[in-house]
Amino acid sequence: MKMIMKSLTSLTVMFILLISFSGISSASIDSTVEKGNITENTISVPGYTVSKGNIQKVLGSEDYSDYIAEEELIHRAELLIDNLTLNGDDVNFNGFVSYNSTDIPLQLNGKLYSSREQSDGIKSYVGDLIENNANFKVLHFKIKTNDKADTSLISTDLRNKANFKLYLQDDKGDIWYFEEELNNLDVDTSKISTDGSHVDSLLDGNWFEQILEPAKSYKVTNEGINLFSTHPYLKACSTVYYSEVPFGFDVAQFYFCPKVEGDIVDVGTSGSANWTTRLTVAEHVRVNGKPTTGVEQSYKIGGVTSGGIQTLGTIAAGQNTKITSRLIGGLYKKSSSEVSVNWPVIVGYFTKNIPYYAAGKSAYDVLTSISYSTTTTTVNNNTYQNVVGNVSGYSYKIDKSGYLNDESHYLDLGVLVSTWDSTKTKNESTTAYVNWKFDVSFLGSKVDTSDWKIPINYKVNVN
Repeated sequence: MKMIMKSLTSLTVMFILLISFSGISSASIDSTVEKGNITENTISVPGYTVSKGNIQKVLGSEDYSDYIAEEELIHRAELLIDNLTLNGDDVNFNGFVSYNSTDIPLQLNGKLYSSREQSDGIKSYVGDLIENNANFKVLHFKIKTNDKADTSLISTDLRNKANFKLYLQDDKGDIWYFEEELNNLDVDTSKISTDGSHVDSLLDGNWFEQILEPAKSYKVTNEGINLFSTHPYLKACSTVYYSEVPFGFDVAQFYFCPKVEGDIVDVGTSGSANWTTRLTVAEHVRVNGKPTTGVEQSYKIGGVTSGGIQTLGTIAAGQNTKITSRLIGGLYKKSSSEVSVNWPVIVGYFTKNIPYYAAGKSAYDVLTSISYSTTTTTVNNNTYQNVVGNVSGYSYKIDKSGYLNDESHYLDLGVLVSTWDSTKTKNESTTAYVNWKFDVSFLGSKVDTSDWKIPINYKVNVN
């Protein structure tokens, strides 16, 4: 009889251990009731911890599933939730991180925001949270309330379920991460309400960029930008930048291509011609090969954290052509806010009292001869402003902290031009230049500096 009872006891212990460390189901709380402030209502969420030195190898590897299966370089942990309340956009959390029989207090509070992946039909919210005991930095907190598939780091079977995620980093740089099916937490999500705004993408879909480096990164370049014939429509996308960042079971792929558009037309004997050029981007992000709006583009025109140049746009006219008015406008980002019309820029111009052909000058000479004012000027989008003097080249630079990283972002430069002297050669063939100079950055580090000098043929003093 004693042998039977001993065998039954051993089976019971084994059963409890299997439940407690399955990594999928919520663990039993019986063994934690007596631990200090932990109560009988405490819920246990399974998780893992990875040391700082192994983060890139484990979380940034496409072999992540092998590490999980073998528990190599990965150690099991528990998140003990004593209380989690979600009221409007407020989050309050009390509990512990449990590891090796040690319970580390965890007190979180902060604000909820709509996740970017909501535009993909995934009803989820992310938090900007502070840990009050200074034991952890919160890398990512997310509550998903519907069953549409999202990305999932630990348990791929949670992708199609409402779920809870909390990823932390301690003061040693080690990572702690926890995921659970939302129904197992007994958390009331009915009172969640946000204004639809987004938090910094590094706390949202791009959380992994705080701890991981790209596995692959390269660019594909077409040699130069082709010359354009008379009356061209400029559209150039000569370099495609690509980076791939695995994070757990998922892989983010970033595609980015700076692009110039515009129109340079012939200039008549009288009246004005309208020239335009625009710097914008073609880009998209894929996760596991599928386009997503949940992860924000990490390539940028501009956006270099330290150093870098100011993004510059220029139009330089050819022979016997002068600029009479100019327009500057666009939409770009500065920090986390979008900036549109009426933005301050540094402007520059080239003025000559005699036509270029008489001075032996060309539009290319203009590009290298433009001088800039030392003060910023506020300009109006979609409003042409007169240019005083015989100006044959016009430029502007935006603040270094400004950047373009979305297809909706652009910088515009438009000028009205006319024939400088209608008594000179009729229907004269000449060349203008469009110049865009800018940095391309990835995660704040400069990848490249482009200096596109695009020649465009046109005719001036046209009958």
